[in-house]
Amino acid sequence: MGIKFSKIFFFILIYLSSVLCEENQKIKICIKQQDMTDSVSFEYWENYKNELKNYFAEKVKDNEKLNNYELDIYFYPYLVETDGQSKIFDYINNLVDGLSNKEYDMIILDERILFNDIALMESEWIYKNINYRQPSLELLHDLSEYINKKDLNFHDPKVLSYGMNENKIYGIPFEYDFDVLYYHKDGEISNENSDTLTLIENMEDYTWESLLKQMDKNGQSLRVSLSDDNDLLNFIIEYTSNNYKLSVKNNPNYMKLFYNESSSTYYTKLRDLVKSFSQNKDVKSAIESTLNDAYNSFLAKNSTFFKAKASHNFLFKSKYGNDGIPLSLPPKYQSATTNKYLVANKYSDIKPDLLAEVALILTDKEAQLFRAEKYGSIPTFDFTKKDSDQYLQDYCNNNPVICDAMDKMEKLYIRDIFSSDTMVPFYEILCFIPIRFKNYFLSNDLEYIKSSLQNVNEFVTSNLGIYGTLSKISVLFVIGFCCYVIFMTYILKEHPYIKVMSPPYCNLIVIGCILNMIKLMKFNPPYTLKKIKTYLFIETLSTSLIFIPMFVIIYRIYYIYKTKSLPKKSTYKTLFLICVIAAIFVGVIYNVAIIFNNKFYYETVGSVSDTRIPIGYFSNYETLNKIYNGYLTIIFITIFIMAIYTGTLSKRFLDISYIFVIYTTNIADYIVERLITRLKGSMYYPMFILLIVLFHCIVHFNCVYLLIGLRIYFIKKNPRYNFDNIYNTNVAQLIPLKYKTKTMSVFRRFSVLSSTSSFNNNPSIRSGGASGYNTNYKAGSQAAASFKTSNSNIRNIGVTSFKSSNTNIRSIPHQDF
Repeated sequence: MGIKFSKIFFFILIYLSSVLCEENQKIKICIKQQDMTDSVSFEYWENYKNELKNYFAEKVKDNEKLNNYELDIYFYPYLVETDGQSKIFDYINNLVDGLSNKEYDMIILDERILFNDIALMESEWIYKNINYRQPSLELLHDLSEYINKKDLNFHDPKVLSYGMNENKIYGIPFEYDFDVLYYHKDGEISNENSDTLTLIENMEDYTWESLLKQMDKNGQSLRVSLSDDNDLLNFIIEYTSNNYKLSVKNNPNYMKLFYNESSSTYYTKLRDLVKSFSQNKDVKSAIESTLNDAYNSFLAKNSTFFKAKASHNFLFKSKYGNDGIPLSLPPKYQSATTNKYLVANKYSDIKPDLLAEVALILTDKEAQLFRAEKYGSIPTFDFTKKDSDQYLQDYCNNNPVICDAMDKMEKLYIRDIFSSDTMVPFYEILCFIPIRFKNYFLSNDLEYIKSSLQNVNEFVTSNLGIYGTLSKISVLFVIGFCCYVIFMTYILKEHPYIKVMSPPYCNLIVIGCILNMIKLMKFNPPYTLKKIKTYLFIETLSTSLIFIPMFVIIYRIYYIYKTKSLPKKSTYKTLFLICVIAAIFVGVIYNVAIIFNNKFYYETVGSVSDTRIPIGYFSNYETLNKIYNGYLTIIFITIFIMAIYTGTLSKRFLDISYIFVIYTTNIADYIVERLITRLKGSMYYPMFILLIVLFHCIVHFNCVYLLIGLRIYFIKKNPRYNFDNIYNTNVAQLIPLKYKTKTMSVFRRFSVLSSTSSFNNNPSIRSGGASGYNTNYKAGSQAAASFKTSNSNIRNIGVTSFKSSNTNIRSIPHQDF
């Protein structure tokens, strides 16, 4: 009885513990620490946390699924950069660790972090540093299954789009923000206040340069925070947008203004402007200035304006009220925007449907208006619907200055500006570009900053100049040579010296070599996912067309050496043809299946610091590629073993050594691929590309030439030789390529001289039916000439004329082949 009671008591304890745990279960939300920590009290942000927790508790008190949860707000201690190292890089890495280790259930991210790893040109640098190829997709929940998109229609469409990828919802819009200039509004009548109001009135017409010039005339100063990488990036884009249209619609090549010939003037003026932000024109002091420093200078009236976010309006509300906040938009009314999103951790122990519901509660209209009233945050509403939406009307009635600014401003979307099919992921922009601008401001090294921006936007293969042209000419020359060989092989297919090598399969190999040459073009623009798929098919087909037919040719040579005759046509046309087609299509079908069932992407080798080059990949690349390479390895080994065994049947192994030349194409492919993608050539890279392409061309030219081109050349240069006797007696003598055959001019002279001297000086040969040779040599020459004019069948060159005169031309001895 006691044992039974103890068991019951034990289960009751477990049940009560689980209930208590449920009641106290927390949803941990990570928020980046608010800036201006020195100027805003700790108690202020503690109140923010408590207000948000209480708001959520009130909203879910009657929700059976969520009333056992409470919010646990964690502020990530984000410090501004003062040591030359990217703080954003550390921030992203720590977020990734926190998500994978389940430290956070949800995170509030801005659009510069969310999906900053997503681009057509993905970066190997991201994977090397955080061990995820696309952390946004691999670590965050797709909430589309749990959220009706109609419930999000009140958000600004542009803001909402930044939280989606491929029409899937990952981030729910949480807050909106943009850059503004706060100014002093003391009500005093003074020249300084009068000058400031004049500046405000004309702000839409000013550029940053003209504004600073006018302020300098007025004796006014300006301190701007540039230590934070985002603030610096915002300022650079706002400054640049004053003079240039940074959009594809207005200028498809707008990124080139950062590294073209006129960019030197742009950078010099920008650096001079930055220097003016410090009291003693010290550029180091200017780029190390924090938002706290700028705010303190503003309060001390050492700065006419305080450049900050619209959400910093809470600093001025208590003094001026909602309708009197002294702010203006930046020059030209061009302002960089920022959007924040609430995202859910894929590895959280809390069910995703609950996290989605929490996200909707914290981002709906009421929640956003609550935070706007309490802490000055800007809602993500679609303000074009202001006339028909009471929530928007209420907000604008309470915050007329903010709404007026949003109506007037030209929004600058930083992510869109640094986004194109060739550009690095925005992750690298954040981690590298602000630091590089700071280094330029310090060093005044123009080439340093220009090359950085060029590497951001272009690949090293984009501008090869004359070297690129010469490379293409070289490739076209070899392709033209291959096409000529294919044509001549077909024309001469019945000639004994060609027929022994199986002309159809030789042509397949040559076609494979042509495709191998074409695939070099995959490194040149334009770059699309369809292009990756196309070249994967070309590479597969070229490899199959080179090595599978080569196996047939080797077997054919083996058969000839073994039987001293050609394979029977029935066997040749059925067994081998079926096997060849099947073997070729095994690899092709395998990769076609990959094309239709896998996701393709580019990954760039290099980074902003180095030249970049794109390489096409597909999902599960390593595993699937290993399987395909295993299949190819079996083929290579089989061909190699067959070639070795065939070599043992010939009198001299070197007689068939030319068949191993085919392996050089595979070796060359490997070398060329590695050299193109791994060389760090900087200004010499185009020349390196030309040398690499020439190497590739020479290898394939030699392969085709030694395989079949040399035989064609021999036949064209020696049309009088009779191959029929050898073909009908010992066809194996037609297989080897000996030294004298390769050295055509020497061989031809040797052959003619040896033929003449043998018949004239050797009595045994003359007595063997060669009488009348001198009288009939002319007939043979005429027959050869007749071939050139009538294009008669190559196999019968000189044969008909010689037979008609009963002259037996001396056959080419075995050692000459």
